[in-house]
Amino acid sequence: MIASNSNKIKKQQTIGSEFSLSGIGLHSGEKVNIVVQPALPNNGIKFIRTDLHNNNIVKAIWSNVTSTNLSTTISNNKGVSVSTIEHLMSALSGMHIDNVNILIDNKEVPIMDGSAKSFVEKFLEVGFDISEIPIKLIKITNKVEVKDGSKY
Repeated sequence: MIASNSNKIKKQQTIGSEFSLSGIGLHSGEKVNIVVQPALPNNGIKFIRTDLHNNNIVKAIWSNVTSTNLSTTISNNKGVSVSTIEHLMSALSGMHIDNVNILIDNKEVPIMDGSAKSFVEKFLEVGFDISEIPIKLIKITNKVEVKDGSKY
């Protein structure tokens, strides 16, 4: 059983060292190389398209989601995008990683084995670096409800 300490302040975390992975984009069929690098506190998760030279940074934040049709795509305000991010983002979230830079040489994250497993294994291999900076939390104080006809 894992003990829980809800009074303990959780700190921002990155990875212990850089790693690389290569694979094929599920929808594009193209070869993709990624390098995941540790980042400083408050950096967040950033995708950096190395195949482009201008406006090539896309922050992985909810407001940058531009499509969820068959995969999740995020884009910056100049239209530069990265797609099929869900397995990598799931691994980052599950491992409580707040800050990394992901260098990617194509428009789509490699699918690997179709799950988050390859990413999680790499995170466990390189370890973690915990900062002294607390994570940022959002406290929802009002009821939020979404309705679509009879669905809610």
